[in-house]
Amino acid sequence: MGVRMITGLTQSDDYRRMSDELIDLHLAALEAAGRPPSTIEARNDVLRRLSRRLDYGLVYAAREQIEGWLADLRQRGRARATISIYAYHTRAFFDWACVMGFLDGNPTGGMEKPKMPRGIPNPITEAELAVLLGLAEPLLTAVILGAFEGQRRAEIVACRREHITEDVVRIPRGKGGDAGAVPTHPFVWEHIRDRPAGLLVTDRRGQPVTAHWLGVHARYAFDALGLPDVHLHRLRDRYGTVIQEQYGDLRVTQECLRHRSVSSTEKYTLVTSKRRAAAVATLPVPTKTGGPAAL
Repeated sequence: MGVRMITGLTQSDDYRRMSDELIDLHLAALEAAGRPPSTIEARNDVLRRLSRRLDYGLVYAAREQIEGWLADLRQRGRARATISIYAYHTRAFFDWACVMGFLDGNPTGGMEKPKMPRGIPNPITEAELAVLLGLAEPLLTAVILGAFEGQRRAEIVACRREHITEDVVRIPRGKGGDAGAVPTHPFVWEHIRDRPAGLLVTDRRGQPVTAHWLGVHARYAFDALGLPDVHLHRLRDRYGTVIQEQYGDLRVTQECLRHRSVSSTEKYTLVTSKRRAAAVATLPVPTKTGGPAAL
């Protein structure tokens, strides 16, 4: 695969510098196209990880190298969903680079697309949530917005006091760039009503943070509490699961989770193991009426 000249660089220049510049151009294109900051952040993280893995960066990446990277992630126990997302971001970058004329060949062409596993909600337990509600700020507010308003990481770090009233929480930009709104839980209103205008989750200096920053700091805090299997998205899973179990109305759950398609919400109809066991136990056992029938 060859690479075309990028702002004066040629094949004789440092390949990693070329890769870094190409990634920067790609991220700028995503921003100009209005892609959500969370998507840009995730794309940047994946591409930098892959580029560091390769001897010559992305500009001379070979298909077998990318497949080897994904295979290594699989062997290290990364989730199928994570591998699928990494493959998606990688493919999207190389598709763009080829369409724009920066690269002469696409190393991801013909690669098998890792299948995204069927989503099954994995809600945090009420006992685990009770432990997290003892966290200090800003993680406490992050936990509350996730568990009681179903907010994603990118939405949490963008949430401002002025977005919340006693009746409604506005999400100016959710997943896919869509705006949304959900009812305000009384516990959320009690927690933030006296807060000043501005971002609700910031660093110690009061500066904005990214979704990645929030994920990393939450990971450290949850591990310190002895909850290694808890992550922020399980708070949103708890939100959707409880609403579905309490009301049993898929459309209500869809609107609360702000899913575009009801198919994204259908995983929340998979009830808990306890309820499945109770349902199976109701199957009647017929009374025997005699000995075995002759064959």
